[in-house]
Amino acid sequence: MTSTFRRGVVVAGALSAAAVVAGAQVKRPAQPPVVRRAPPDSLVRAAIAAGGGASALSAARVLEWDAKATVYAAGRKISLTGTWRLLPPDSAISTTWETEKGPTGARSLVIAGPKGWVQRDTALVTMPEARRVEERHQFYLYSLLRLVTLWEPGVGLVPIRPDVDGNPGLLVARTARLPVELYFDKSGRVARMFTNFATNNGKLGDPQDVVLSGAIEAGGIKWFRKMTITRAGKPYYEMEITALRVKSSLTDPMLAGWLGR
Repeated sequence: MTSTFRRGVVVAGALSAAAVVAGAQVKRPAQPPVVRRAPPDSLVRAAIAAGGGASALSAARVLEWDAKATVYAAGRKISLTGTWRLLPPDSAISTTWETEKGPTGARSLVIAGPKGWVQRDTALVTMPEARRVEERHQFYLYSLLRLVTLWEPGVGLVPIRPDVDGNPGLLVARTARLPVELYFDKSGRVARMFTNFATNNGKLGDPQDVVLSGAIEAGGIKWFRKMTITRAGKPYYEMEITALRVKSSLTDPMLAGWLGR
C-alpha cells in the first residue's frame, strides 16, 4: 500500500476510535457486503489466549530480552547486539553495541516517561526532543503486544478491513497516542502493525509497517521472535530475540524518579 493511503487510513481510523472512546454516535458509510470485520472482543480474546492467557500476560509487566538487530541508516547497514529492558509503555532501557566492535562500545538509550537520555561510557546526555518523542512511540507498541492493555479504560477498538494477506484487523486509539492498526493471523497472534513515526511538530511522521514472526516463550507468555520494520516503504530495522525473560520490576538509578512517581 502507498504511504498516502496508509496515512489516510490512520487518520480516519483515529477519528472513529476517538469518537468511540468519547461515547459519540458516528455515522460511517455503509461497507460493501464482501468486507467482513471480526468483532473486537473475539479478536482480542483469541490473541490473549494465543499469547499465554490473561493471567500470564497481566503478570508480565516487565520484559527483558537479548537480541541481535540491524539498523538501516544513512546508507549504512549496522549490526547490533544488546539487551532490551522494558516496563511498557513509558519506561525502557536498551543497551546495544555494534556487533563487530563488541560491548566495550556499548550505548544505552533510556526512556523514562517525559524524559530521555543516551548514555555512553560515563557520559549521560539528554536525548533531543524529536528523537525522544519518536522512541517513546516505538516502545509504546510493545505495550499493545501485551494484549491485556487493550481492555484498559480509554482504549478505543475499531474493526478495520483485513490486510493484503486477509488477516482481520483492529485500529487501536488512545488519548495522547498515535493510532495503531493491529492485524491478527490464523493462530490469533498479532502478525502485523501499521502506524506512523511520532514527531514533535504535530505532524504525522513517516508510515511504518511492522511485521512480527516466530515465537519465544518465558514466564508463561508467547512473544514474537522476529520483528521487521519498514519506514516509508524502505528497510529500517530488524530484530531477532535470542533470549526472553519476564520480571516483576525494572530497577535502574536512571529510572528511579520516574518509576517512583
